[in-house]
Parts: sequence; structure tokens; C-alpha cells
Amino acid sequence: MTLLTFRLDQEQLRRLRARLARDGRTMSEVVTHGLRQYVRSAEGARAPGRLVLPERVAGRLRELRSGGHSDLLSATLAALNQAGWPLRPLADALGISRQAVQARVRRAAAELRDRVTAFEPPPPFPHRRAPAAAGLRPHLTIKIDQGLRTAAHRAAAGEGSSLSQVVETILDGYLSHGMAEDDHSRRRTRIRRHASAASTATSGSKSP
Repeated sequence: MTLLTFRLDQEQLRRLRARLARDGRTMSEVVTHGLRQYVRSAEGARAPGRLVLPERVAGRLRELRSGGHSDLLSATLAALNQAGWPLRPLADALGISRQAVQARVRRAAAELRDRVTAFEPPPPFPHRRAPAAAGLRPHLTIKIDQGLRTAAHRAAAGEGSSLSQVVETILDGYLSHGMAEDDHSRRRTRIRRHASAASTATSGSKSP
């Protein structure tokens, strides 16, 4: 296990504590559940809300690739990455792996970077919360599995966000919608209910 530290607004923290007490859950349970779902989503198909390169830029990258302009393509990818675009949207635009994009960026010569257009940085993802009127937001620390933390951090970095932003989004979702059970949790709930029903039926049949 390792520690995960993040910040919350005072008002959000108050509402979360009230919701957690009402639901009989802990902050660690909600965050861990949310991060597992987040990692599964990131490892599957492209998740909604993921950073996407503007089509005009993505089209230009594809033109360079199809035209055989390998050096200029590498330089353009390097310029985009230097402007703040993470590897994932660059890879998605070309239909190649992040590792392939990273290799091209590293190979790009410094003089070639001067030949490409300066690109605008990506929009913030997720949007940062406005500073609280009451001042600094308190730090919170929970225990989390090291493997889950590493996987969530990797997924967040691939989308151009921080792990703290991801946790903040998870807790916002919990406040709005509660903690949805995944398929595994629903199966366990059904098993417990069936077992309870069977036990009740057995007890009833033994009664005089």
C-alpha cells in the first residue's frame, strides 16, 4: 500500500463527509472504486472527454505520413509535444502507439523543429477548480494499492491531466450520483441475497 494525497475545497469536503456518513462508506473506498473504473476505461476504448488533436492538425500529420515526409513528421510531433500535447492524442491521430510517437520525438533534430509551425497548447483537462473563497484547500491522504496508483497515474498522464484532478472528478461524480456498483459488485450482492433467501426458506421449513 502507498499514500495518495489530494486537495478538496472546504465546502466540497463538508458535503462529502455528510454523503459518506449517509451511505456508510469511506473516502478511501470511493476513490479506490473510482480509480479502478477510470483505469479500466483508459485501458479499453477511447474514453469520452479524452484530449483529441484538432482535426486540421491531425489531418496535417496524416498528410506528412502518407507523403513519406518522415523527418518533417517527426519534427511536427516534437513541436506539438513541446507545446504541451501529450503522446496519447498524437498517437491516436496517426493510429500508432505512444511508443512510436515517443521514438519519433526523440529522433527529431533541433534544426527541423524550426521549420514547423508553432502550435497552441491543449486545453486544460479536466478544468481546474476555481480557488475557494475561504483560501487554501486542505490536504487529504488515503491509503491505496501501489499498482492501482501507478496505473491511474499512467492513464492520467496519457490524457494530459494529473492524478489529483482525476480524484477530484471522481469525488464530484460521487457527490452527484453516488457510487455505482460494477458488475463484480452486483454479482456479489445477488449471491448474498440468494444465500440470505435460501437461509430464510430453510429456517421457515424447519419451523413447526
